[in-house]
Amino acid sequence: MRIEQIMNKLKSLFFMILFLLVSTSYSLQDSVVAIVNDKVILQSELEEKMQEFNIQNLSRIELAKIKNNVLDQLIEESLLDQASSRMGIRISDIDLQNSLKLIAKNQGLTVLQLKDAVEKQNISYVKYLDQLRRNIQRQELFRTQFTNRAYVSDEEIESFLKNNELPQIDGRMKIKEYVISDKTHKLNLSQATIVLDGFKASGLEDKEKKYPAYDIKTTTIEDIQVHKLPDIYQSNLQILDKDKFSRVFKTGKGFTMLQVLESNVLVEEYKVSHILMSTNPMKGPKEIKNNFYKIKTDVQNGESFSRYAEEFSIDKASAIKGGTLGWITKELVVENFRKVMINTKVGEVSEPFNTRFGWHILYLEDKRMKNISDNIRRNQAISILKDRKVAVAKKEWLAKLKDQAYIEYVR
Repeated sequence: MRIEQIMNKLKSLFFMILFLLVSTSYSLQDSVVAIVNDKVILQSELEEKMQEFNIQNLSRIELAKIKNNVLDQLIEESLLDQASSRMGIRISDIDLQNSLKLIAKNQGLTVLQLKDAVEKQNISYVKYLDQLRRNIQRQELFRTQFTNRAYVSDEEIESFLKNNELPQIDGRMKIKEYVISDKTHKLNLSQATIVLDGFKASGLEDKEKKYPAYDIKTTTIEDIQVHKLPDIYQSNLQILDKDKFSRVFKTGKGFTMLQVLESNVLVEEYKVSHILMSTNPMKGPKEIKNNFYKIKTDVQNGESFSRYAEEFSIDKASAIKGGTLGWITKELVVENFRKVMINTKVGEVSEPFNTRFGWHILYLEDKRMKNISDNIRRNQAISILKDRKVAVAKKEWLAKLKDQAYIEYVR
């Protein structure tokens, strides 16, 4: 107990000496208003921050309240900067330049024009860059400590979607509707599927000649909001084949198939598998390509692509599943992989190609179109739930950070 008292006295003595040294250092031009661990907040920083507020015609009490709030904000920022430094979070000049370009682009300016706009507001551009770097650093701190760690379960998402109204997604489609009216009353779903699937290849006129007993009608539905369609239509427009046709389903009109002609909520998905290899002192690009060409020939002759993936691919996460990446969109893969995937025909193996991960070949099993309206709503729910969790965790963490810090207000 006595040792703890001695340590507390030494700690207080250390900060008193620090305060005296800092105060002496800044006494000629500035003064210290707060000490935060081994850092200080200056009167000039407080006054500069106060300039962001319109303090004219405020009472002394109102002015004091704003000043205290601003000082607390500066203390919090100092604690965050210190935490970032302890955790080794650094913002490189390249990261800073990329953020500048994005800010300028969002304002319809070049980086030089942004610099001029900042300086026209009597703000030092050097200070602007320093503040921007600090802000990015704090955002990265929050991202690594909270956002990336915030977990939202499927049960939470479903409960949120069930109990909360989200804004309707303005998903629109132009749809062609194919309906078979069965005059014989003997048509079943399998037969209707055979008839309607024929339209995809040979067209309506040929099928009418081939199946004269069936009254086949087509209707075009122009630019309709997806959520205004019947539920059975919405459910059958979630997954379409590569030519944007739905499966055949039964309605009150008859057996129906839908074709989407235009839409702002459809994305193309690829069911793809790959094999990844990398060079080493014993095996260069030439040897890897030769291996891949042999695999490609064997697969074309009936061998299993998945067997080779399990045996040779160094991407172990996909190799144990036969190389499959499942259904993916082009945005989820790197540029060269994306180009090859888009240009490979269904059922074919690509030529060997390389990315920053190594050398690949891929097998495109299938393509389809997916309605992402539900994905958008689900992602909205995830974002809201994550933000709530992050806000609570951040508040608790900041309170703990303040409790563990040495903070002294200098009046």
